[in-house]
Amino acid sequence: MKLVNRERVDGTQITIGKRIYYKDGKKIAATKFSAEYTDHNGKQLCRSLETANTAQARRKTLKIQGHLEKEIDMPAPSRITIEELAEKYLETVKIKGAAPKTVKKYQADLNKLKDFCHEKNIRLARQFSDNDLYAYRQYLVNKEYADKTVQGAIVLAKQMFKWAWRQKLIVVYSLEAVSFPKAKAGPQPCFTTEQVDALIKKGVGKEELAFALMGYAGLRIGEVEQLRWENIIAKGKLFTMIHVRRGGSNGTTKDRDERFVPIHPEIAKLLPRKKGSGVLLPTIKARKLLKRLKTLCAEYKFENPRQYKLHSFRHHFASLCANHNVAHRKALAWMGHSSSQMLDLYYHLYDEDSQQTMAALANSYVIDGSFGSQDSTLEGNGAV
Repeated sequence: MKLVNRERVDGTQITIGKRIYYKDGKKIAATKFSAEYTDHNGKQLCRSLETANTAQARRKTLKIQGHLEKEIDMPAPSRITIEELAEKYLETVKIKGAAPKTVKKYQADLNKLKDFCHEKNIRLARQFSDNDLYAYRQYLVNKEYADKTVQGAIVLAKQMFKWAWRQKLIVVYSLEAVSFPKAKAGPQPCFTTEQVDALIKKGVGKEELAFALMGYAGLRIGEVEQLRWENIIAKGKLFTMIHVRRGGSNGTTKDRDERFVPIHPEIAKLLPRKKGSGVLLPTIKARKLLKRLKTLCAEYKFENPRQYKLHSFRHHFASLCANHNVAHRKALAWMGHSSSQMLDLYYHLYDEDSQQTMAALANSYVIDGSFGSQDSTLEGNGAV
């Protein structure tokens, strides 16, 4: 239930606030307080306190807490430990078919949580409170984890405890109201078009086509590795479209959706004239290709060459789309993203593009209501 002006009443596990309702399409807050809590059966309830006075609402809340504590059917406190809960939750994630990379990431984040709880002497899952979640976040920040890593670990912790509550492994889920600012994505290394073309030119054998598929179609390296000839669509004698169907760890794409990407001329000229069968690039392997990329970036003396990854080609493709006014929805479809926020993450405006834009502004600006050139002189402002 949505409540505004939320407040956890001291000495209770009850939150009070004012319910939200809609009238004529407008969101309105109720005048009287309501109490949100979990009863002795683990059922979440929200009931009106029939008062608009804050002090009176708190007093009524204390009475509700007293009734809850006197319930004869109150279940025994849960004895499941943090360690046991983490193991049970991870096993459930595996059973649901999560990708190996996801399982590995969850395991790493759960280890962080277990380390924190061990340091703070929090043994039982029911002992973990909303204040502990705030402290856990600060613990991760102090460890100098990246903002996105911290956010992911916090979200996972909340997910695990909510799952435990739904499975009746713990009686109360008290982390729902805890929220933090969304982490901002850090700068992403991105190749310029000149760099992509140079790397393609320097590629040996199938490296050329692999670089082109990533840089001019936005394919992930896994999608390049698993791309088959049957996924290269031809119209007459021309190759026209790439049908991206595989690339993730479960025989599908990372987002589990298929997509179509038009074939860029830089890709078309590297494809064999005659269509083959089986895997398009059977000799291309991610680890070997990454090592080769790092070597080429160093040879070309790119600035900070170690920062670049195979995914930097995909950043280039997203930037290429953005900087050449490709419709946002079309670029999302080509890259296999469902939200514009993800495409924005890849957006890069190169310094050269920025300088060209500023030069265009400098060559035509408004003077006294008319357009002039930057050689025009201004009278009355001390100009000669």
